[in-house]
This record gives sequence, structure tokens and C-alpha cells, in this order.
Amino acid sequence: MPERLSARETLALVADADSFRELPAPARRSPPDGPLGWQGYDASRARAAARTGEQESVVCGTASVEGTRAVLIAFEFGYLGGSLGERTGDRLEAAYVHARAHRLPVVPLIATGGSRMQEGMLALTQLQRVARQSALTREAGLPQIAVLRDPTTGGGWATLGAGADIVLALPGAQVGFAGSRVRPPDTDPTAYTAESQVTWGSADAVVKPADLKQTLGTWLRLLTGRGAGAASPGAEAETGTASPGAGAETGTASPGAGAEAPSPGAGTGTLSHEAGAGTASPGAEAGAAGSTRTGAGARVGSPGAGAGTPSPHTGAGAPSPHAGDEAGAGAIAEAGAGAHVPGGDSGAGGVPVASLAPAYARAPAPAPVPRALGVRGLPGSGWEAVGRARAEGRPRARDYLDAYFRQRVLIGGDRCGGTDPDGMLCGFGERDGRTVAYAAQTGTATRPAGYRTAARLIRLADRLGIPVLTLVDTPGAANDAAAERQGVGAAIAEVFGAVAAARVPITTLVIGEGGSGGALALAAPGNTWATPDSYFSVIAPELAAAILKRPPQEIRPTADQLRIRPQDLVELGVVRGIVDHASP
Repeated sequence: MPERLSARETLALVADADSFRELPAPARRSPPDGPLGWQGYDASRARAAARTGEQESVVCGTASVEGTRAVLIAFEFGYLGGSLGERTGDRLEAAYVHARAHRLPVVPLIATGGSRMQEGMLALTQLQRVARQSALTREAGLPQIAVLRDPTTGGGWATLGAGADIVLALPGAQVGFAGSRVRPPDTDPTAYTAESQVTWGSADAVVKPADLKQTLGTWLRLLTGRGAGAASPGAEAETGTASPGAGAETGTASPGAGAEAPSPGAGTGTLSHEAGAGTASPGAEAGAAGSTRTGAGARVGSPGAGAGTPSPHTGAGAPSPHAGDEAGAGAIAEAGAGAHVPGGDSGAGGVPVASLAPAYARAPAPAPVPRALGVRGLPGSGWEAVGRARAEGRPRARDYLDAYFRQRVLIGGDRCGGTDPDGMLCGFGERDGRTVAYAAQTGTATRPAGYRTAARLIRLADRLGIPVLTLVDTPGAANDAAAERQGVGAAIAEVFGAVAAARVPITTLVIGEGGSGGALALAAPGNTWATPDSYFSVIAPELAAAILKRPPQEIRPTADQLRIRPQDLVELGVVRGIVDHASP
């Protein structure tokens, strides 16, 4: 059994020194022995208070975690098993209300056995109060990051835990809806562990206690959109009572589970091949000076060169693929008179800018397009394009993500019992001092869980006002019987829907194989780019030839007929341009 820390010890583990301020507890008058008159209940509460020093099963307050201010909710398992009663619900509700009033993220540090039996159905209905507060906080565009301690069971898991945006868990923690005393006697106990919840996609990562503060701080910084050195949200003075010993630092923590260290040399580079009619960099002068035509409608422009000619495919001058590099950290794309955001006048995905969630009143600047990492030059034939995209040594998603981000963290799982760690990488990273969400295919057939995880990522980024980068690289969606039983069609539909409904800008780069609808689902309409070693096709040339009953020697001509080369895609208006490489 893992070590069970008290609520105050847990707060001390994650909060910056002397930063915790306890929120005042709402007053509630309770009849003797509680609402049900449960004999001995008052005595039980008195013994729990004497044993733990707490007056209820939760301690709520605000604190800084690695510099980011948040509302922390720490459960005290020593107080009647961390169970939820009416007074618990009062405190939880007050904490969420405070978070929304001060625009702070919420971090439940959970250790509970569920609802309090001595208060009967009135205790159980506290879950509805908690769910309502969580939903309101979600609608307000504020992140919720749960930490699962030992044990996290019952309604606490089903609301505060599983309902959070990101779910971290301590090693060996008992996690499950059914508590240890209400499970079937012959059940597999390993199914009710933190590790199992991560395996089956219900939690994102298992984090060692020594790493928890740094990992939690990274998540808070990224999900609140704070670049390095940015001010913490809600940093204004708050009223509250200082809790003795709640802020002791535990030293420097090593990177936690779910964090991946990037390679050096991220994200600087040179020119890009742009779509035939040209695109404009923010602040660039109108006109087309300094550009020359190359190939089928593609145009090469130097950084800062004017390129405001309307495109037949986008309808207006559009930003340079690397616009975020020039715009700088925290740049905002204005949606005023004459300005456009991806998706046209209505905003990305066709949603009016005025209806953006409270997290952001204006559309954030799009994520800049990554530079190409693979071969240079354009393929001479369709089949050559296929060969390049399928080459063993070609750069893959991890290579692009490492070059693009200074730091990144992964989310894991679709929250429906599935994961696809080999086929889809999803998470958040820091690029030029701001947060960008990413969903990246890895070059394999994408499983249904991978698509659902990508949809989850895009919806979360949209709520929080974080731009999205998608990397397309798959021969197609998984097409085996297991994939059909897992709902691959519905999973792909989720991604199409999430992309179409997104109010934040989505930037897409095709880095390898673009295999049919399983690839197209991740592609941003009007803002998709391609590398020289990629292709995008309605169907693989081999399958097209087979369907058309052509002999094997006709596969190569069929690839040419499909017009799947990057330069073909630019000319057809399917992609906006072909990205160039970084400077040597």
C-alpha cells in the first residue's frame, strides 16, 4: 500500500513555500447527529477532528504551484475516509466559485472512499453539486487537473477525478468506482489501480510523489497559456487564512510522467513554398515584390516579403506559415474590420468570434507551421512521392515535435477504455513562450482510441483558447475487425466534428503519408501544408489499381493519375503550400 499523506502534507508537497491560503469554510447548521439523526455521528466527527486536526474531509484554498496560482482541494482521508457529506459539498462549491471569480485553475488532490453513509441520499446528492460546479468551471474556460491519491473510489472518482481535464495519479493508488469492500470477491485487484486506469485510457499519467510538484506546475503553466516568465493568473491579492506548514518546498523535482524532453535546435528556419496565389505575413507590405514562381502554382517568398494577393482557395491574403515566429509570444490575431481568422469572417470553424468562450475574447494567433526535416526538392512522380513518404529513415512525428517545442507533455487515453500510444501522440507544448496543443499521427494505421484522444485534445484546447497543431502521417485508419468493433467510423467522425467546430485556429502539416479519410480528419480546412516527402491521396495507389482491376504494372501510372504529389496538392488547392527546411 502506498504511503497515505494527510491533506496538509499533500498541500506541502505541491505548493510553493508560504503560498497556501485557506478559504473560509461556509457556515452550516446541522441537527444533532446530522440530517438523518444517525446515532453516534456527531461523536464520530468529533473523533475524526481530534485525530486529524480538520473540521471536514476537505481543505480548500489557493496556492502557487511552480509559480502558477491555482485553487487546491485536498482531501483528508483520515476524516471519515475522505467521504463527501453536506459540509464537504459546501466547501467544494465555494472553492469552485472562488476559482471562477478569480480566473484560477482547479486542482483536486483526491483521497476518498465516496459518499458519507451517515447522511444518506443527502450525501450522495453532493455529487450533483460537484458535477455542476465542475461543468460551470469548464464552461468558463478554466482547466481542471486532478491528482488521484490512495484511495480514489466511488463518487469522488466519478466526478472530481474522472471529470477533470487532465488526470494524474500517484503510483499504486487504488482507483476505481467500486471500493474494496463492494467489489465481487473474485475480481482482479489490479484493475482498480492507477496504473490500470492509465493503461485503459481513464488517466493520463502516473507520477511519483517526488515529481508531482514539477509535473503539476508544468501542466498548470501550459493549460493556463502562460509562457515562460508570464504572470500567473489570479495573481492579485486574495483574502484567506495562512495554513501553517502547507507550503514547505520539497526540493527540485525531476521531470514527471508524461513529460518528454525536446531536442535542441527547435523551430527556426528559412523560406516556405506557398500556395499559388500567395499569402501574407502579419505586418508585411501589400504586393508580391521579392517572389518568384516555381513549379505548378507554387511561390517562394522571402521572410517579410509582401504577399497579399487573394487566393482562389482561401479568398483572402493569409498569414505566412511561420507567422507565429514573427508575431512573437502571446500574439493575438485581431478580428476587427477587414481582418480574418481561419474559417473566414465567422472565425475558425465558422463560429462567430463574438461567441468565443470566456477563456479568450479574441482568437489566438495560429500555431506556426513546422519546418521540413526530411529530403529536399520535390518528387518527380506520384510513385516517387509515395516512396519518399514510406521511407524507413524519414523523420516522424516525434522528430517534428522535438524540433518544434521547448517542452511538451502528453495526454493519454480516450476516456472510453482505449489508448493508441503507437499511433497518435497528443498533448501540449511550449513554443516561443506560448502554449500550442498538438495531435500527431506517427506513421502507422490509427486506432479508434487514437482518433478519440485527438478529438478530446482538440475540444480541450478549444475550451482553453489554445491554438492547435496537427501532424498528418498515416497510411489510413485501422481497418481490422477489432477496429470496427471499437467504432472506428464514429471515432473518425468525432475528429471531423472537433476540427469543424473549433473556434481556435488549427494548423496542419502533412509530414508523410496522407491516407484517405483517416488522415483528412486531422487536416485543417484552409490551413493545411505539406513537406516535400509527403503525399495525400483519396486512396493508396495499389488499392486504387486493384479496385479498377488494373495489373500491378499500372500502379505507378495510377499514382500519377491521382495527383498526390505535394506540388499537385498545391495546384489543386488541397494544401496551401510546401514548407521548406530550417537553415543548416
